Amino acid sequence: MFAFALQSLTSLLLAGMFVYWIGTWRYLHNRHLLQQSLIGLVFGVAVISLGISSTLVDAYAAPFDARSGPLVFAGYLGGPLGGLIAGTLAAIYWLFFGGPVPVLGVLINLCIPLVGVIVARYLQPRKLQLSQGVTVGYLILGFGVLQAPALYYLNVTSAPPDPYETYLPVMAGFVASGFLSILVTWLILRHACRLAKDTNSSRELARNLELAKQTSGIGMYVYEAGDTGAYFDAEFLAMLGIGGEGRIVQRAEWEAVCHPDDLGKMQQDMGQAIESGKLRGKSEFRVVRADGTTRFIRTRWGVELDAYGGFQRITGMNIDLTDSHEAEQLTLSSVERVAAVAQQLPGAIVEFDATVRDAPKLLYISPKCKEIWGYSDKELYADPELLFHMHDPEDVGNFLRSVHKSNEAGDALYHRYRITARNGKTRWLDYHGKPKREFGRLIVKSIVLDATREVALQQRMEDEREISRRAQKNESIGQLTGGVAHDFNNLLAVILGNLELLREEEDKVAQKDLIDAASTAVLRGADLTKNMLAFARQAPLTPVVLDLNKVVGDAKNWITRILPESVVVDTNLVKGLWPIKADRASLESALLNLTLNARDAMEGHGTMTIETANLIVDEIQCASGQEKLTAGLYVTLSVRDNGTGIAPDVVGTIFEPFFTTKAPGLGSGLGLSMTLGFMRQSGGTVHVETEVGNGTTFKLFFPAVAPQHPQPEKLRSRASSGASHGRRILVAEDEDAVRATLVTTLVRAGYQVTEVATGDAALATFEADPTFDLLLSDIVMPGKLQGPDLAEALRNRWPNLPVLFLSGYAGDAIAAGKALGTDDIRLMKPVRRSELLAAVSRAMAPAKE
Repeated sequence: MFAFALQSLTSLLLAGMFVYWIGTWRYLHNRHLLQQSLIGLVFGVAVISLGISSTLVDAYAAPFDARSGPLVFAGYLGGPLGGLIAGTLAAIYWLFFGGPVPVLGVLINLCIPLVGVIVARYLQPRKLQLSQGVTVGYLILGFGVLQAPALYYLNVTSAPPDPYETYLPVMAGFVASGFLSILVTWLILRHACRLAKDTNSSRELARNLELAKQTSGIGMYVYEAGDTGAYFDAEFLAMLGIGGEGRIVQRAEWEAVCHPDDLGKMQQDMGQAIESGKLRGKSEFRVVRADGTTRFIRTRWGVELDAYGGFQRITGMNIDLTDSHEAEQLTLSSVERVAAVAQQLPGAIVEFDATVRDAPKLLYISPKCKEIWGYSDKELYADPELLFHMHDPEDVGNFLRSVHKSNEAGDALYHRYRITARNGKTRWLDYHGKPKREFGRLIVKSIVLDATREVALQQRMEDEREISRRAQKNESIGQLTGGVAHDFNNLLAVILGNLELLREEEDKVAQKDLIDAASTAVLRGADLTKNMLAFARQAPLTPVVLDLNKVVGDAKNWITRILPESVVVDTNLVKGLWPIKADRASLESALLNLTLNARDAMEGHGTMTIETANLIVDEIQCASGQEKLTAGLYVTLSVRDNGTGIAPDVVGTIFEPFFTTKAPGLGSGLGLSMTLGFMRQSGGTVHVETEVGNGTTFKLFFPAVAPQHPQPEKLRSRASSGASHGRRILVAEDEDAVRATLVTTLVRAGYQVTEVATGDAALATFEADPTFDLLLSDIVMPGKLQGPDLAEALRNRWPNLPVLFLSGYAGDAIAAGKALGTDDIRLMKPVRRSELLAAVSRAMAPAKE
């Protein structure tokens, strides 16, 4: 019996050793099926070994052994596959070498592993893990339950007299030996699995440590007390430039690569640390490798003491700091270079934290700040508010808003502002900054440049430009005055000469010719004045809503008559053209001027094209000397010729008054200047495109207006038959000669006229006798009341009073401080008799309600 127990225990110990081997073999780490198969095979062989060493019970010739434990754990640790292999091997062995009931033995050998499988499925253990107590309890319970059907089977199949008396003791002994086998096997396997787990954990820890060393570039050395050398691992040898696998390095070999200036210091630091009882320390040293390169190494060591407190072992971990050292040196070099550059800049580098919008923190300001603000960097660190106190108070708000807007958008910011430095002097600074998010903070890095000299230079250039502009203006005024004087002197010569001849001429027909010549000269003078006013944007205009296509269509009839047959006129009028608002007479005059210029440029032969178009303008900046249009809707009128073009050195001056490229006597030089003045006064402009030899295009830009519908006219309350007889007119004119002429003209036409010299006198006269049918007033007169003031005062009491204004200058209405009414008629002096009488008749004519 003792031999049976010893042999069984040996078989179980061998099975435990094999389980330990299976659990620690790395090849089986992720090969679960192979691992389960090997467990089943080990336990199957153990069952056969236990069967060979089995013993017999005297009362019943059946072998009893310890196979129950291996079979149960074959299913528990090996799963269904391992249990099947072990159970099959046990069943085969039982079939040939078992007891008197081989069928029952085969079934029991196949079913016992199933108990382990069921318990494992229920407990869900980790890989090769046995729970404390619970596992063996469930396995024993399952094994005991399995024996009940076997006992019942023996009772049914056995012969009388009493099968229970025969088999019950046998089953009891079998179950008891099974329980004992399971318990012993569990104890052995529990230790085997625990050792396997510890071995795997140690191996994994060592592998992770080695991997960490390799990936982090850490090398290790170990020096034992009494050894002649120290153990260096492969990583540390690679740092030293020696190479090879880990080995013992003798002191001489180590000292040969260590920098002589660092070896003694490191040994001294280590010796002092040990003597002072410090078991941890660090040091840095250099090594000079065989290839001549120098490496910077940091070592951290730990000292182990023996039981008596004496030195036993020192272990050091080393890391190569060469890259960090080089980066540090590079950073220091960069910082030095930046500092040197910053010292040479005409400004300061400023960095602040703007995370809190209303409380920025100054992080850095370069020492150059003292040359700008007058305060050192230390003073500004102590009181950053000084920067804002010196800032121009009127600009601080704009500057902060610009900074905040730049911070929110993440855009670069440029801002020029003025400061009052510590010494009281004014300086101009240019701020260049850009925000950047760093570790959750909003950092603004900027450079502030001293722009004082630049601002002073710009101001000087602006002053010189203003002087030049004034000189050019005076030159233009001189040119304008000379041209006007020349033309007016010619006109006055004609008028004077005809008047002198009229004094001596007695023939009526000749007198009429002389009078007509003088009148013609006067009208030419009026046209010259009108052209000058158009150039100055002060010409009297009567803007109305026009269809530019219709104006061009009507004008084509007279354009073809003033051009020779050798000039072809083409029109390209866009459909759906937007309406414009302009003075039609001035528009036709501008078109006439451009037509004549095109004719002269083509020397009477070529093609002239007139085009209209709608245009949406975002922003147009034409060539030098041309004006910029504001955004909006425009209608363009283009006059294009294929003539000689305009030279580049001349195109910039073609709109100047009295400038002309035509021969003397063939052009006044006022056509284009008058056209430009008319366009400016109409809210538009003129652009020119030209190329020498390829013709010229003049393009007129008119602001588009919304279509207007005709409104019914209103009747005046003072109806009249329209006849002049008996109609009363109050004339207010401060020039005696002009007033006398007006009165004479109106009286001869049959009107009753009362004359006054001022607006104040006119108001008093009208209040004394408010039966006048018309007020004829100059716009600018002496006294408090100007023409528009007088009309307003009278209309406050007599709203329907017709008023006719006379003006020698279109700017008189603005000078008087009042805008003229939309229904008021205004005449420019000098006025022909027919025009005056027609305007008076029209002003007093009845209107429709």
